[in-house]
Amino acid sequence: MVRIDAVTEDFLTDKGKGQGGESGNYRQDAGRELDRFVGFLSSHEESPTTFDELESGHLREYARHLTRQGWTAGTVRTYYAYISAFCGWAVREGHLAENVAQRRNATEPIPDDGGHKSGDQQAWSAEDRRQLTTFVDEQASTAIDNVGEDREAAIKTCRDRALVYLLSYSGVRGAEILRDRSDKRRQGLRWDDVHLEDRYATVFAKKQRLDDRSLPNPVIHPLQMYQKVLDAPSESWPVFPSFHRPTLSQQVTDALDHRGYTNTEIEEMRTNHSLIELCVKYDIEPPSITTDAGRHVLKRLCEEAGIELDDGEEYLMPHGARRGAGEVLVRTSGHAAAARALDNSEEVVREHYSHIEAGELADQMTSAFEEADQQTDS
Repeated sequence: MVRIDAVTEDFLTDKGKGQGGESGNYRQDAGRELDRFVGFLSSHEESPTTFDELESGHLREYARHLTRQGWTAGTVRTYYAYISAFCGWAVREGHLAENVAQRRNATEPIPDDGGHKSGDQQAWSAEDRRQLTTFVDEQASTAIDNVGEDREAAIKTCRDRALVYLLSYSGVRGAEILRDRSDKRRQGLRWDDVHLEDRYATVFAKKQRLDDRSLPNPVIHPLQMYQKVLDAPSESWPVFPSFHRPTLSQQVTDALDHRGYTNTEIEEMRTNHSLIELCVKYDIEPPSITTDAGRHVLKRLCEEAGIELDDGEEYLMPHGARRGAGEVLVRTSGHAAAARALDNSEEVVREHYSHIEAGELADQMTSAFEEADQQTDS
């Protein structure tokens, strides 16, 4: 008999990414949920420890346990899905006869999805995009005019504008250009990955390999101006460096101390220059902002720009920019072109944007009936 807790690591390795399957968001999130599940089973009065002892009733109780934690319906479904995936994997490994997590009595306590279909997820509208880009344009223009007085503010403001434009018009995923804490291979976009003259950037794609993403014309100028203001000493620098003061402070102090500067000299440098300026001047490479930090940047910018949404969300999120770009591409260029630009299969794009196709078919049907009615009248 196989113990449940003895093979969780095997499952996570199979689902993980990178060398030895030791990285990836899915592995991290699934690992957390499996720990919770195993802990729940151990506290059960029957304490099932092997797959032979695991029954759909245990999964039903766990599903009910999740619904009582105060989480949203979507979160409950996501957490339960990790356990269901684990049970499905156990079936394929020969540990379970069937996926007991998918039996009807097991899933009954899970809240439904509220009927969310294609088109329900956030997608930046043209108005949202214009309002946000206009705001960051104005902020950047003012900061650049005052760069001699506050270079740090100019760098940060231009960085934020470049991020907004890149998300707005390229359709890239946030994890393709920002640092992902759960995946060591994703350390953020670097300047040597950006090819402004040829209008593309090389990213580490979702399919686990390097791939090129187009940089449409609106993205080029913000990146060029930002590159000029930042004046990074090396092309290995991240395009979107972190301004987290404790991190930069420690990096600057350690680097300058290693180079032989005294504490007094370091303090004098810090008095005369901001931390990011010292990083640039002495080529002390800062880390890229994380995907979480990128969301915080967008939230701050939306609040400052006075953007109010009617979709129940607090701010314009990175995935909303990607879906907004997808909608524009599907409407203007079709599913195949959108699939290529978004690094997705045409099947996935058709599923995600089926509401667009339905609307176009409605127009065609309307025209067909109008034509038929005219023929009848004549």
